[in-house]
Amino acid sequence: MKLTQIIGSQKKEFELIKETELLIKEKYLLSSKEKTIDIESIGHQKLIETHSRKGLNIIGSCFVLVALTCWITPFFNENPNDELDVLIWGGIFMLVLGITCFKAPMDNTLTLSGGYVNLRFFLDSPSKKEVEIFVDTLIKLSKEKIKAKYSRIDADLPEETFMNQLNWLLNNKLISENEYTEKKNEYKISKLTR
Repeated sequence: MKLTQIIGSQKKEFELIKETELLIKEKYLLSSKEKTIDIESIGHQKLIETHSRKGLNIIGSCFVLVALTCWITPFFNENPNDELDVLIWGGIFMLVLGITCFKAPMDNTLTLSGGYVNLRFFLDSPSKKEVEIFVDTLIKLSKEKIKAKYSRIDADLPEETFMNQLNWLLNNKLISENEYTEKKNEYKISKLTR
């Protein structure tokens, strides 16, 4: 499973390897990073941060209005040859600034936190739905791996240690009350049959 994200000059690739590790490649204009993270170490809390386009739209509209004013002004001027080039180029420059404001990418992010490593995803690249599906898959795999690791029945494990692990899983909502009771009973039975 792979997710590729591009915002401006930044590119991020997240690739799930054997459902146990996450390979992250980050490329910026002048540098790049690559790291591998164990799926157990990611957090399970999602933080979605979005920004409004209203401010940029207002500023972009102001630039476009200034550009239009620059182009209309010569028609109302008594001497149309005065500073005509300045007004035309100024209008073009203001129009470019306005279009840039309208097309500027937003810094909307989804952050996975609560683990040893915080992961940050661009929310709008490739689409919000694809990013959320990828993140939900990561969380699910992480929870399954942690649950399998710490709820494994091992009769050689001291009872206090096993119960602490089960309590930790229950407190972090990785297992339900029923699973907790089942695992506890299975452990006690394995201790008796040993």
